[in-house]
Amino acid sequence: MSFSYYGELCTEVYDLTKKIGQSLGGDLEYYRDRLKHCKGPILEAMVGSGRVIIPLLESGLLVDGVDYSPEMLASCRQRCEDRKLVPHLYDSNLQELSLPNKYEAIIIPGGSFLLIEKREESLNALRRLYQHLQPGGRLILDIFLPDTNFECGQFGGTSTFNLPNGDIITMEGKLVEADFFN
Repeated sequence: MSFSYYGELCTEVYDLTKKIGQSLGGDLEYYRDRLKHCKGPILEAMVGSGRVIIPLLESGLLVDGVDYSPEMLASCRQRCEDRKLVPHLYDSNLQELSLPNKYEAIIIPGGSFLLIEKREESLNALRRLYQHLQPGGRLILDIFLPDTNFECGQFGGTSTFNLPNGDIITMEGKLVEADFFN
């Protein structure tokens, strides 16, 4: 079963829980520091709704984005338009990535790379990303490494969100499965 597709409801929750410019454990500052000397284009793969790309664009970097969720891209596009930013945003699965540019750096923040559930698919995505790097370009991505307290079935808590239209979203976090090798 796939838990990684971000449709309309997932996008709405993501927009509520991952604010533009919100740093997750210092990741935004890390990427800004690593990318500040880039002169060429940068690609944020799995761009989501713009949490990272927007502050990078606002800092003057040339950044494109790619995601395979049309809903997430629509949210990102709207948030960029609200700030008068016009990045190139592409709708693509990373395993089939075929963009017109090569990049000085490609980033995947927030552990998003781990949403690719099958080992062969993740290897194919890495190959496609590599083909989009300029000579000497860098791929920088976050991955989750479990600590000694890690266990399946662990409960991550419940959050409730009241929407402007009166709807309520309740989200429960729970680790269902982990295959460390794949």
